[in-house]
Amino acid sequence: MMLKQPDLAGVNPVSRVMPVLVVDSIGSTAQELGDRATQFVKGQEYFAHVLSNVSGTTFTVKVDGLDLKNAALKGAGIENTDLKGTGLKSTDNKASIPTDVLLKMDLGAAAKTGQTLSLRYMHSDPVLTFLLTQTPSNVAGSTTDISAAASLIGNYLKQAENDGVSTRLEATAVVTHTPNNAQVMAHDLKQAVSNSGLFYESHLSDLIQNNQTLAAIKLEPQNQNGSPLAALMSQQLAVLENQRMSWHGEVWPGQKMHWDVYLEPRDVLDDGDTWSSNSSQDDKGRPISSEMTLHLPHLGKVSAKLMLVDGRMRISILADQMATLDALKSQRQSLAEAIVKNGQQLDALTVVQHE
Repeated sequence: MMLKQPDLAGVNPVSRVMPVLVVDSIGSTAQELGDRATQFVKGQEYFAHVLSNVSGTTFTVKVDGLDLKNAALKGAGIENTDLKGTGLKSTDNKASIPTDVLLKMDLGAAAKTGQTLSLRYMHSDPVLTFLLTQTPSNVAGSTTDISAAASLIGNYLKQAENDGVSTRLEATAVVTHTPNNAQVMAHDLKQAVSNSGLFYESHLSDLIQNNQTLAAIKLEPQNQNGSPLAALMSQQLAVLENQRMSWHGEVWPGQKMHWDVYLEPRDVLDDGDTWSSNSSQDDKGRPISSEMTLHLPHLGKVSAKLMLVDGRMRISILADQMATLDALKSQRQSLAEAIVKNGQQLDALTVVQHE
């Protein structure tokens, strides 16, 4: 299954940035970018000062190494304190504060030199990425305007955080009632994910291009009364941020399953081989993995990982019980032949015991 990013049309709260490298920097660009990324803590918010306009909507921005929570402590004159829950590191009862970072950032036409923004750090792969949040009310002289859409997203995220929403999608209905029919089960599983609401905006785009029906759109949670929109928004952004969809539910009556579909880390495969692309920003050929785990009544815990690399499949099956392991090994050749007969190109099929 290919991951498709939700299309938040007209909403651009995420700024993808690249570092402004100083002349006397030591090491490679990639190394410096990695070093700077380690200064930030995922999910925390930071002050960002717009210093100058580079060209068009691109500005030089200084991101404070001190996150907003700890900036408030520092402003109150609290230098040495209990660091539990503050996000700071303690060394001999002293807070270790990371340094400021200069970045180039596309802030849009409304940005002005001298503004102070609030940015939430999202991730560093493939590039440093921040979410533009509400400007702190205690920042003097700030004139930043946040769009209504961005404000709504921020409110949803805050509500989801307060409610303790999991980034994993919990299915509310049984996926299939015909587990013995592989083709029907695959179709039912695809429909369960497609209608989950995770890819609602993409489906709206498909509707405009006549690749989706209005009847199908109306069945998605966003169009149902009482749907947890804050939870859905949080889960959508988690998929976009992590390039991973996590699902848990009743795959057939009485049988639970954990399922993850995700893009493999850039340039690295699970066996240490390298994956290369003509462009470091191109994900079209990036390996995709699908992992599922079931606790079966007679076979015990069984997991399977399928990795698709350049159109070729690698499969690893793991089992807890020795009897299950022996049974799977005895059927490995038949499974490989069935996969090839179905039109798949199989590179490897292994059956091993869970560690």
